[in-house]
Amino acid sequence: MDKVDMFKIGTQIMLEHVLEAERFLERGQSPSDYEHQLLKDNRRVEAILNGMIIPPYELEIQTTSLCNLRCLHCFGKDYGRIQPQMTVAQLKQLSEKIAEFVEDKYSIRVIKFCGTTGEPLVNPATIEGIKIFKAMGKEVICFTNGLWLDKTLPDGQPYYEVVGTVDKVNLSLDADCEETFKRLKGRQGFDKIIHSLEKLVASKPPQNRLIVSYVISIHNYQGIVSAAELLRNSGADELWFRVDFTDAEDIRGISGDIIDSLEKAKSYSSPDFKVMSVYSAEAISGNDGAFNSFGRKCFNRFFWACIGPDSNLYACGHRTHAGIQSYGSLLDHSFRELWERRQQNLDDLPDNHCLYCSPSSVRRNDFMTFLSQLSEQQRKQVYALAQ
Repeated sequence: MDKVDMFKIGTQIMLEHVLEAERFLERGQSPSDYEHQLLKDNRRVEAILNGMIIPPYELEIQTTSLCNLRCLHCFGKDYGRIQPQMTVAQLKQLSEKIAEFVEDKYSIRVIKFCGTTGEPLVNPATIEGIKIFKAMGKEVICFTNGLWLDKTLPDGQPYYEVVGTVDKVNLSLDADCEETFKRLKGRQGFDKIIHSLEKLVASKPPQNRLIVSYVISIHNYQGIVSAAELLRNSGADELWFRVDFTDAEDIRGISGDIIDSLEKAKSYSSPDFKVMSVYSAEAISGNDGAFNSFGRKCFNRFFWACIGPDSNLYACGHRTHAGIQSYGSLLDHSFRELWERRQQNLDDLPDNHCLYCSPSSVRRNDFMTFLSQLSEQQRKQVYALAQ
């Protein structure tokens, strides 16, 4: 073999990992372009792959385990609840611990209020928590079912005005009408939420994103298109559809109808309103691997952590419920101490408690696994794709 042939072979090998990376980048467009986001944050990626202990990118805070709805598709409905609810005083103490955790210029960038078994706005402390972390300059995200957006603080300020200050709101609607909403969630509330959504849109700054999410199940798949039609002029920025990953068998049975309806729903997209499916047609029609991370290494643990209603640190938001061992209380320990303890005890993840994994987590684990198998020089070539 002469030098020319060796050069051609070497070039082909070099290109193979770049081509593979390009295939990963085709999985989703902004704002669900998770692989591209990792490439843009490649300094953090390199730090993780080199074994550095750095703060997570995103910290989820679950202020309560209580909920005001009983959604049939909720993956947390059968989990035991963590007690008690978080207080404002505890949130202030936690904010100090979060601010202290800085390593090599890395810090926690995003604070997300969410819940595995609970609805954040059931606990009034969430509203004060939003104010605390916005004042710290953090990017704040709030997930809510929207039912209590019209509640008011003691001074008369409605919740929706405070929620409207966050950088991103994800409102879980999951229905196209009152009848479907009641059948799916156990009580009326659809019209009330739509009214609150309109007030939220009117009060929020235009740069803050409002996402309405719709979990598709056997109970509401016939409302996919009408939901898009209803919401296109609501002022929401995006409508995200995902399928009920707790009922993969039934989803497969109606996958053809779902995929057809999603294509029709996307026709309501406009420059001001984006309709998207979180899962690909392949995942919806039968690829259960898109719903969990079994067979993959859990890299998401380096990017995401969760504080439960008991102020304890947990591996991730999907593992924050009774029966899961926490890594200790942030009220009694520094964040760095618990983070180091947590990282040392997560090498066996995913385990039998990881039944469901978020779409972003699955894709992040996939891409990080791919990157971890490359040399440093090969990764640099892949990172160049983000430029």
